[in-house]
Amino acid sequence: MDLEMACAMWQGGRDSGSTPIRGGARVLTGIPHYFDADFIRGVDGAARANGDTLDAAQLLLSTLASAPMETIEQIAARSGFAGRAVAARGIAAKDAAVDSQIAEALQLGRTVAMPLWGFSLDDAVATSYGTKFRFELIGEFVGLAAWVHSGAKAEEAEIIGGGCYRVEEVGTRGDTTVFSLRQTAIINLIR
Repeated sequence: MDLEMACAMWQGGRDSGSTPIRGGARVLTGIPHYFDADFIRGVDGAARANGDTLDAAQLLLSTLASAPMETIEQIAARSGFAGRAVAARGIAAKDAAVDSQIAEALQLGRTVAMPLWGFSLDDAVATSYGTKFRFELIGEFVGLAAWVHSGAKAEEAEIIGGGCYRVEEVGTRGDTTVFSLRQTAIINLIR
């Protein structure tokens, strides 16, 4: 598998692309999701049994482990993104128990580990994933512009990231809880 194929798989949609690959990354690193739910355990179990998913996760994790830490502006310039760049991801409301777990895991000063996750440089795309919660990266972080490598879906301006993030600020914008995250570490494979 090459990086073009791994990024194209990632961009195959939330349910058929990035979600299984994120599960594969959790399997490969041994790091659980930051909240617990039956559907997350199902994703991880399916990923564990899918060689292509694990291969894509391993390649993306390895690529990020050797990527430089950069600012939003540097990633936007390197990827050719035009416009005002953000590094954000909206999260839709889940059930009350999961929403509570998210709020608990992302309290001010806590660190959350996400071996792989996706966010967008485009604010409208970031918001389209949900408005219950919003993750915003600040400072330097590692990120891989999926569309640059796959040659597809440039309009999503999706960045694949991963690592450990400290919650620097928690606030609200309307009905959205906004978490400002600063990357503190890169996650390496244990396998």
